[in-house]
This record gives sequence, C-alpha cells and structure tokens, in this order.
Amino acid sequence: MSDVGDEREQRLAWIAVLDTSSVIEAKRFIAPQRQWAFFERLKQMVQSGEVCFPRAVRDELRNERHHDTPETWALNAYEYVPNSLEPSMDTVIEVMDLAGEVVEADAEGDPADPYVLAQALEIERSGRNVRVVTEDRTDRLPLKIAMTTACEKLGLDPCDLGSLLDAMGFVHTAR
Repeated sequence: MSDVGDEREQRLAWIAVLDTSSVIEAKRFIAPQRQWAFFERLKQMVQSGEVCFPRAVRDELRNERHHDTPETWALNAYEYVPNSLEPSMDTVIEVMDLAGEVVEADAEGDPADPYVLAQALEIERSGRNVRVVTEDRTDRLPLKIAMTTACEKLGLDPCDLGSLLDAMGFVHTAR
C-alpha cells in the first residue's frame, strides 16, 4: 500500500466507534487528494454498521469554529447511524462513575467522550467486537485522563486512527 491509488476495501472484524479527535485528525493522516475518497468510504461503513459515533460527537463537531471536510462529513454521515446505537443515559452515568476523569472538571457544554465510551460498552455488551477509535492517548493530569486510559478502566479496546486506516486498507501517513 505505497501508492495513493492502492486502497483495497476491507471489511472490519469489529465495529469502530469514532470519537471527535479521530474525525478531526483524519485530515492530517490522509493526503488531501484522497480525503474525499476516505470520507466516502467511511460513510459507506457507517451505512453498513461497521462504523458509528454518538450524537454528542456530531454536536461537538458542529460547534467547531471552521467546518472543513471531517466536520462536514460527520454532520452528514450521522443520519446513517441507527437511533438504536445512541447510548442510554444509564450507561453514560455508569461511564462517569467508573471513568469520569475523562471529562475535564471545567468542561463547557456536554463533552462527547462519555457518550462514545457508553456507545462502545453497549455494543460490546450486545456480543459484538468493538474498538474505540481515538487520538486522545495522553493523560493530562490533573485535568483529565485520556480516552485510552478510560477505555482501559472500562475494559474496552482502544485503537488509533492509523490502525483503523490499516484495517480499512487505506493509505495514510499515521505512524
């Protein structure tokens, strides 16, 4: 997979739950001329149920100052995420009880991270393999723990964007 045109569509062996950081950072890892193809493929994966994200991710992206390809994609692709995948408030509360440090104490609005984790927990509890796709890998104590640390606390498998791109068979520069 060394050439821009070498992408081979591959089906994931797990459901990818995207967090806000993974959507925003995608543009750093994919050549500009391939971004549209990547986001089109990702939309197909949302439609087929291989990829999802909660409403809270869409809402965080909606509040971004400048909407470019990732933000616009998420705003449009969310309509294909089944309502049944939206996490219950009980599971969000459970996430906050077990890994609430994933949200900064002075965070404004309603951060998406607990909803991403709750969505992944519910998918896993339904018997399916799931991974939380995140670029939030560094704890910033005492402010907050990283999504990867929260995943560990909850028994979820995190995965970085480069690993998702590899699993998709998509050429990228993430390492």
